[in-house]
Amino acid sequence: MPQALSDKASVQILVQQCVAHGLKEIVISPGSRNAPLILSFNAIPEITCFTLVDERSAAFFAMGMAQQLKRPVALLCTSGTAALNYAPAIAEAYYQEIPLLVLTADRPEEWIGQADGQTIPQANLYQNFIRYQANLPVSVQDADDQWYAHRIISEAFIKTQDPVSGPVHINIPLREPLYNKSVPESFAYHAIAELKPQFVLSEEQLNLLASQWNACHSVMIICGVHQPNKQLSEAINQLSVNSNTVVLSETTSNIKGAGLVECIDRQLSGIKPANGSSYAPELLISFGGQIVSKQIKTFLRNHPPKAHWHISMNADVIDTFQHLSLAVKMKPVDFFSQMTSKISNTEYGYKKYWEKHTSQSRSIHDQYVNAVEWSDLKALSVVFRNIPASTHLQLANSTPVRYAQLFQDEIKGNTFANRGTSGIDGAVSTAVGAAWASKNKTILVSGDMSFFYDSNGLWNKYLKPDFKIVLINNGGGGIFRYIPGPSQTEELEEFFEARHQQSAKYIAKAFGLKYMDCANENELELSFSEMMGKDEQATLLEVFTPAEKNGEILRNYFKYLQSKA
Repeated sequence: MPQALSDKASVQILVQQCVAHGLKEIVISPGSRNAPLILSFNAIPEITCFTLVDERSAAFFAMGMAQQLKRPVALLCTSGTAALNYAPAIAEAYYQEIPLLVLTADRPEEWIGQADGQTIPQANLYQNFIRYQANLPVSVQDADDQWYAHRIISEAFIKTQDPVSGPVHINIPLREPLYNKSVPESFAYHAIAELKPQFVLSEEQLNLLASQWNACHSVMIICGVHQPNKQLSEAINQLSVNSNTVVLSETTSNIKGAGLVECIDRQLSGIKPANGSSYAPELLISFGGQIVSKQIKTFLRNHPPKAHWHISMNADVIDTFQHLSLAVKMKPVDFFSQMTSKISNTEYGYKKYWEKHTSQSRSIHDQYVNAVEWSDLKALSVVFRNIPASTHLQLANSTPVRYAQLFQDEIKGNTFANRGTSGIDGAVSTAVGAAWASKNKTILVSGDMSFFYDSNGLWNKYLKPDFKIVLINNGGGGIFRYIPGPSQTEELEEFFEARHQQSAKYIAKAFGLKYMDCANENELELSFSEMMGKDEQATLLEVFTPAEKNGEILRNYFKYLQSKA
């Protein structure tokens, strides 16, 4: 490694260890205290450097890249509040189990609390949302210092993906001068690798669990947020053919198949309270991250299964439905792949019961959506059914990800959303980063509040020509017109909905996107087709819908499902 790097030994060790561990991308926000790191990473041909000024946006951008690449992506910022701006994305990555290597430049410890500029306590800054954290030594004076620096960097890389993926933090105190360079000596220590034996059930464990499964009249598998995984999807689909087993999936679970129960809220809304127990499982098996549907959480808490197994490598004991009986510490793909050979098809009618109800619900859904007037519901029905299977869908919180659940059986491609903490703050940045890292065309479907909140996500030079945005602009936070509570208060428009008259037209112009708009179904059909057919320029399609009607139309949709069931 003959390139001239910073003359700081700690920086030289860090950069060389990053190369040894296979780091390929780093997202940098400009600064001065992080200058030794900027100079050094930029000198390394093995690592591609990206520059985003806004640290909050940069962190979500890196998370979107790591989401698609399925490997650690690094972040680098200067000291002070710059590091605090990483926090929302770090929390999201923690709960989504996305690997990030967070590097924060810092002042030396003796200057903390001494009224020096850009100086805050940065050690343990993200302690509630991090898989591992460490401080590099300010100076590397002897062999033990070198060994320590090498060891904690290797440990950080290991912790990005073991036992589950997530963000790690290395804080790097640096003394002035900051801009000197030298050609480093070859580092004496190699990267520490980790061998991870596969977690498998013993034959005795496998037979015990399979016998319990086979003995149940009703087994429900519920899929939370999960990265696309072909082997897992095949195993789940194989298990779903059994007559005592139903599989409930969501758009963000990325488990697809003809025998699955999709559009959970649509199904549950058509179940009469007196019949609820007929749809409830004896055995519930869950995996993945957050469940979007609040209705299924309420249903399963009110109709408790006799047993609930949760499959996860996460150290937390996750009891979402308040009746957990067994935590299985395995990767879901390994667990379900093993179970497929042991589960036998029974003659119970649980699956057929759900299939009949699902078919009826789809017919009622179609009747309502086909007849409904122009609204969020109508607009999104057009968008979701016309997204090609090869296009990756990124969903913003709050309403788009919920509406997507109603049209899940029409969404053909892979779907992603920031459901770790479910905030609206990084949807655009995440989608831009994901689009840059993906070989597939990417479309972001966002509400106006999420879009305007994170419009800085477009302030960079990494907008791919095939990146598309559909912006549903209903003049405020439309979800608050639907959910119980805010819609009945006099503070609705100002403090919950935050009504506005903003358009994204000039934001698109400022950041170099092609702008299109529409305000009815026919215009949307034509505009969407035109946008998806041309990939010469990143494009934003703004869809205007009536704020006052959307909440009422959605409430009436669920009432219609209930009345016709």
